[in-house]
Amino acid sequence: MSKSDEGLDTPENNAANHGPINRHRRMSPDRRRRQIAQEAAKLIAYYGSYGVSMQTIADAVGLTLPGLYHYVRNREELLALIIETYYDAGAFSFETSLPASELTTLEVGKDGQGRQLYSLPRYLAGIVKVNSQRLELVMLFMRLAIEAHDPRHPAHDYYQARHAKMLDFMDSIPWKLPERYQGEQAFHGLIRTVYCTMDGVQVQALTNPDDDIMGLWANAEPVLFPSPEWDGCC
Repeated sequence: MSKSDEGLDTPENNAANHGPINRHRRMSPDRRRRQIAQEAAKLIAYYGSYGVSMQTIADAVGLTLPGLYHYVRNREELLALIIETYYDAGAFSFETSLPASELTTLEVGKDGQGRQLYSLPRYLAGIVKVNSQRLELVMLFMRLAIEAHDPRHPAHDYYQARHAKMLDFMDSIPWKLPERYQGEQAFHGLIRTVYCTMDGVQVQALTNPDDDIMGLWANAEPVLFPSPEWDGCC
């Protein structure tokens, strides 16, 4: 490091100035992995995944580099751990993707076999609400998603597989849908459009202090789920 670099506010310099924290704290493996995910998420959200070394993360949690690799074997596993632990926690289970108190508000009738049907627009509004309360994680998720476009990025395969996983998850839920979306191809097209819109809403809210996620989503809903087609499904 050059003399001119010594005063820079970088994760490496911060670690060097302050040293490893919690060096002697003993934790269960699950707690330790959660701590690693938490500290790595903070660093990567600020510096980007390419701007944070594994040594810096090890220092932040009071581990040696070999000690860190005992819990996460490589950078790919670390990035997946961050997303799974925080952003995707419960995301692929209908029962845990939203607070239990909100799930009952999604019920909008039953089908001919007596099966409960749910409102897709209300569910998506609930997801947007959850994201509005964790903007730091949204920023991390989107930063990693952009970086992972590069096939050489350690999280590339994770993000590529996530799209198909999301479609499978949405297919598993008995939604009440207008007739034209009851076929798989049309429904998948709708879901892709919905999530593209959600991503755009989040970017807009993160980059424009005059906008908020909930307000932007409320403006998008009549376009995505227009009346009268969606009347009775919302």
